[in-house]
Parts: sequence; C-alpha cells; structure tokens
Amino acid sequence: MRNKGFLFFLLILASLLISGCLREYANVEITSIDVMPSRQDEGTKLAITPYIQNNQERDTGILTVKAKIREFSTNLIVAEKDADIGYIKSKSTSASSITLVVANPGDYMVEVQLYENGKLLTQNNVPVTVKPKPDSTQPAEIKLTDMNLKITKLYNDATVAVVEVSPGIYNEGGDSKPLTMEVTARTDQYTADIKLDEFGSVKSMNYARGKVTFDIPRNKEYSFTVTVKENGKTMVTGRVSEKIKLNEIKYNEPRTYVFVEEGKPIEKAPAAGKKTEPGFESAVAMIGLLLVYFVLVRVRR
Repeated sequence: MRNKGFLFFLLILASLLISGCLREYANVEITSIDVMPSRQDEGTKLAITPYIQNNQERDTGILTVKAKIREFSTNLIVAEKDADIGYIKSKSTSASSITLVVANPGDYMVEVQLYENGKLLTQNNVPVTVKPKPDSTQPAEIKLTDMNLKITKLYNDATVAVVEVSPGIYNEGGDSKPLTMEVTARTDQYTADIKLDEFGSVKSMNYARGKVTFDIPRNKEYSFTVTVKENGKTMVTGRVSEKIKLNEIKYNEPRTYVFVEEGKPIEKAPAAGKKTEPGFESAVAMIGLLLVYFVLVRVRR
C-alpha cells in the first residue's frame, strides 16, 4: 500500500513539473523594445518598436499593442496609443512600430503592453532619455537601430542565396563626417564574409540605412556583426541578437533583427513588474505542499 502511495505521489510530482515547465516556456513575450527619437518643429517623435516572440505551438489570436510614455520624475503619462497588429504565427517573431510625441527633453519610461482579444498577455518597459537638440559643434553619436534581411535570389539548385542586408543607424549627436559601414557574416571563428558600404555625412537627429549583398551558402547558420566608422575611427559596433539560419527564410521574405551593441548583454529577461505566466511557480508551490503531506503521512504511520 505504501508503494502504491509513493508511486501515486511520484506521478503527481512528474505531471506538475512537466505541465509547469511547459506553461512557463510556451508563451508570448515582448523580448525587447527599440525606441528611436527624431526631432520635430514641436517636441520629439519617438518610434517605439516592440519585438514580440510567439513561443506557442499555435498561432495567437488578434493582438493589440498599448504603448505609454511616463515622465520619470512624476510617473505621469504624457502620451499613449493603441495599435492592432493582427496575429503572430506559431514559433515566429513580429515587430510593429507605434509613434508617440513628447514635448520636452528629459527622462522617460516607455511601457508596452500586449493584449490578445482584450486579455493582457505580457508587458515590458524600457527607459529612454530625450536629449536637447545638439548644436553644430557636438560630435556625431551613432546608434544602430535594426537590420533588415531578405533573400533576393537562389541559384545552384537553391544551395546558394543572394542575401540583401540593410542595417539602420541613427545619429543623435551633431552632424557626422562621411561614414563607412562594415557588415560581417560569420559561420565560425575562422570563416567570415565582409562587405562595406560608404555613407556620406548623416545629419544630426537623422536616420540612414546601409545596404550590402552577400552570395553565401544557404545551409549554414550565420552571425551578423555591423561596425560603423567615421574617418577610420569606430563609432559603434553591434551584433544581431540571434544566429540566422538562411534555410528557414523564404525567398523574398523580409526579416527584421535586433542589434545588441558591443559590451551590452542580450536583454531577454522580463522587465520589472511583468506579470509572470502562471504555471511554474504554482507547480513548485504544489510540489512543496505534496512533500509536506507525504512526510506527515509517513510520520503518522
């Protein structure tokens, strides 16, 4: 009888662990948020782009993104907007932008919430500093925004791909001198293909986008790194936050990837205040209660 009870306990324990772990990872999450400012005649426009990953085995329902900007010092909401983004296919990533305007320079918190059919799924936030308009004496300050990638041609029985890569930059400092963009596609520490794109000057508070083309094998996994230089001096270096498998990308299907600047970690962890998906924590709690119950039963016997 004791053996049967112990076996029953083990079965419950295993089912709780499995269901809890599966629910923890089978979810929809905002993996990162890009915020790009640009000056206007009145105020600063912020282009807010949340990157959303559907880790589920099913497509999502209709999703709505709600973005808010709070003034850091007062916690007051100074701008907000909702946008329907449709659905995201299973095991896919989506990125959609919302534009909001703040009147004054300062420190803000950008909050993004994701709803499915009116139900809150997840949320994330990121701090942002809106700087005063720089004068002409300030040096350029280049930031990497994102990287667009598209396979424009396949040949040699679709074993080789012509890949168009277009990294974006934003200059939040003064006007730059002519810039050079270096894009590296690497398969391992010994094998890399490097392409260059020559820019002109990028004006203060302006965007620009480079474009290079690679002819590379389709059956490999690539890490992409981008370096922007001004007169030979490195302004910024960043890597794409994930390895890219070309054979998983369809012909002429555009993809957008997030950059992680050199020296910064990949921000995959949920932000403070994010409501965790139920499952794993409750499973652990139930396991603890079962353990206590099992010990008490053994003691009484």
